[in-house]
Amino acid sequence: MDKWLLVAMSALVMSGCSAMGGDMIIRVSGALPATTDMAGREDACQLHMVFAETGEHLNAREIRGEFSTTMMVVSAPAPTHYFFVADCTDGRSFNSRTISISSRRSHSRTFDLGTLGESQ
Repeated sequence: MDKWLLVAMSALVMSGCSAMGGDMIIRVSGALPATTDMAGREDACQLHMVFAETGEHLNAREIRGEFSTTMMVVSAPAPTHYFFVADCTDGRSFNSRTISISSRRSHSRTFDLGTLGESQ
């Protein structure tokens, strides 16, 4: 009896993140548009993860041209919506589409943002 109780408790603990949420590492990749202004330059941009509901900036990573980087989010079973903003040293800014992140195993942890669009 004790053995089965231990097995059941272990299963509940191990499924905790997918049922309750928690810190989760995601990978985002994409590219900044290639323009004649940026051709051959090595200007860096800061890629900010933005909580879509409030506009709060959560994480930032330095990126260049084509990028692939990791970010940590606090996830929950219900999808949470985010988008990304790249602020570059030349004063230009680029936005991604909105993505949904969930701790459920059916949701991806890798996101291809494609080519970011220039902000207006």
